[in-house]
Amino acid sequence: MTQESVKVLTIGLRMTSDGQLSYFGLDDVNDMIAGGKRVIEIKEGDALMTKTETQDGKINLKLSGFSVTVLIDE
Repeated sequence: MTQESVKVLTIGLRMTSDGQLSYFGLDDVNDMIAGGKRVIEIKEGDALMTKTETQDGKINLKLSGFSVTVLIDE
């Protein structure tokens, strides 16, 4: 396995302020697995934050999701 044969995909979850959930990247990973590709590593990703400003100018950050990095051997 060489560096060129590894595909890096990002998957994760977003949460809206009204409680709705949406996933991203899962179809890409599933399509690659269905096509015979192999997941070789799952790594930590990032916290997704939503920034809001209060009337007095303060900045608030609210957790709105997360991402995970998936490495696929092509």
